Amino acid sequence: MDQTQREFLIEIEELVEHLCADLDELRTRTSGDRSERQVRELIDRIFRRVHSIKGSAAASGLDPVNQIAHQLENVLEQVRVGRINVDTALLDTFAAAADALAESLSLAASGGEEVSRSALLERLEATTRASTSGPSVTAEAVLERIPPEIWQSLNEPEKHRLASVVEEGSLLFVVTTSFDMSDFDQQFYLLKEKLAEHGEVVSTSPTVDEKRPEKINFRVLYASDETIENLEASVIDFPDVGFTSITNADFNTPKTPVSTFASVSSLSNFVRADLDNLDRLISSTHELFRTTASALDLALAINANAPEKLQELRQLNEQVRKGFLGVEDDLINLRLVSLGATLQRAARAGRAAARLAGKEIDFEIIGGELRIDKLLADAIADPLLHLVRNAVDHGIESASARAHVGKNSRGRVRIVAVSEGSQSRVGVMDDGRGIDPLEVADAAKRLGLAATGAARDIERIDIDRSLRLIFRPGFTTLDSASEVSGRGVGLDVVETAIEQVGGELRVSTEPTRGTTFEIRLPVTFGLVATNVVVSAGNRYCIPAAQTLGIDAIDVIDGSSGANQLRQVSMRDLLGQPEAPEDSSPLHLITCRFTDERAGTSDQELRYVGIVVDRVEEPQEVLVRNLGRHAGRWYGIAGATELRDGTVALVLDLPRLLSSSG
Repeated sequence: MDQTQREFLIEIEELVEHLCADLDELRTRTSGDRSERQVRELIDRIFRRVHSIKGSAAASGLDPVNQIAHQLENVLEQVRVGRINVDTALLDTFAAAADALAESLSLAASGGEEVSRSALLERLEATTRASTSGPSVTAEAVLERIPPEIWQSLNEPEKHRLASVVEEGSLLFVVTTSFDMSDFDQQFYLLKEKLAEHGEVVSTSPTVDEKRPEKINFRVLYASDETIENLEASVIDFPDVGFTSITNADFNTPKTPVSTFASVSSLSNFVRADLDNLDRLISSTHELFRTTASALDLALAINANAPEKLQELRQLNEQVRKGFLGVEDDLINLRLVSLGATLQRAARAGRAAARLAGKEIDFEIIGGELRIDKLLADAIADPLLHLVRNAVDHGIESASARAHVGKNSRGRVRIVAVSEGSQSRVGVMDDGRGIDPLEVADAAKRLGLAATGAARDIERIDIDRSLRLIFRPGFTTLDSASEVSGRGVGLDVVETAIEQVGGELRVSTEPTRGTTFEIRLPVTFGLVATNVVVSAGNRYCIPAAQTLGIDAIDVIDGSSGANQLRQVSMRDLLGQPEAPEDSSPLHLITCRFTDERAGTSDQELRYVGIVVDRVEEPQEVLVRNLGRHAGRWYGIAGATELRDGTVALVLDLPRLLSSSG
């Protein structure tokens, strides 16, 4: 696949993401108190997105995507002209088509073999064939009074929109106005915004009068429930705006259409960058920063005996350091993408799974504004889908089962993304049945995944062992596969995919109350303010955000009374030999951390004093990932290159302290 095809794939993927979000909004609007105008505008937007997907797919040779988009476009066209009504069945068809588009794109990107879409295409074609008739007799009578030149200038969707507003009993008007050619676009946009507050703009026709070439005229077909007097009062700030009832209009003004479309590329204010090139740029910038800083340090040392130059050099040194760190931070931010689209996609997959399973489930997204490295966002997309579908299929009980144990009949799944220090976490939490160790034991014995002795251990309610068994390849508690899961291709694949990018998958559960799966992501690139410490001759970085104070001490106290801080030796934490008795004075770093043993939903903030051999000056460091198995380096967040060129590990204090007990 060449660069052009990759760019087409990215563009189509973004369109499909927006399409899915619009379909979710359409489902929400049609299920509650609906505004017909907003529904029509939403359907028009969905139609345009599908049309763009079809065009891009055709240009890039993605025939399967093109076929799905073409059939979906046909259905949407019938919806726009009023021949098909929007109902639950149609929304389900739209959702199936959007899922198929996303799946086809994923297969194209990975080089996988496309699956048959014949059932979906037939479903879309059957929906198109089931078109209904046009507007009612009452609406037809009103529409017949519209002057022919106005009616003929409307396209089919605009005619349908006009028929819909007449069906709703709205009054029809023609709004005429003119603006100076120099700023007509801005002025007309403001006028449309004002008109939209009291009604709906059905169509617009711009014309140019030969006698006044400096002006551009507009004729707007407009629907509203307001009187002419109220409408005129609402646009009093706009000169030369007139309202005329459609039944009394006399329109013979010649029409000269003017194109108002601009190139999409001209509206774009961003470019795409290859991540490998961006990585090299970040590394080169950091190397240049380190070299420049070393040169300034040397200049400071040489000029130590020249006080008049020393202060100037120090200021220059600080400016250069801040400047380079700012550039590095900006470059790193270019790698970051919002998790919102990924979380929304997972929620959509959950809703689709809930519909298939016949379960009523509310989905909540928290932390969609969190930005993470694009590589990590791409890596967790599919695992997150699987975890949400598992929550629906395995976690949430049926309505009757929930009622039997006193729960609300509607289940709840929360998708939560949070950032802590240099790391991020994404959790899927359900309020379902939880994981039953005995059920896991039975399934393990049935599948031959656990020895007899191990099974007996599980039967004694060893929750930790049972939770590890669910990550074994081929494990499932279902006797037969459902449409969502049960085929034994599951959590082992999820865990492997997350570990390949240096992450970790954790699970916690409470029988009858719910289960939480948490994806812990490493840092790929990140600027972190740290304190550099020395222990057993090695240098380590501790994030400054986790450090409250630094003090010199003579001996390790080790006590933790009511008013005394518990002290822990860094050498003990890292498994290093004890310091010799004649060593120099030590340093105590007061740190705060979240005790992960307190559980995912109720973590407790703790304080501890970490004793190190020596504390050096603080540094802002560029933290790098340790590779695909980084998640198994307990207590290590990443590595960095210090100012003098030596490599130091960046410690993950919460994990290091929690794992040490």
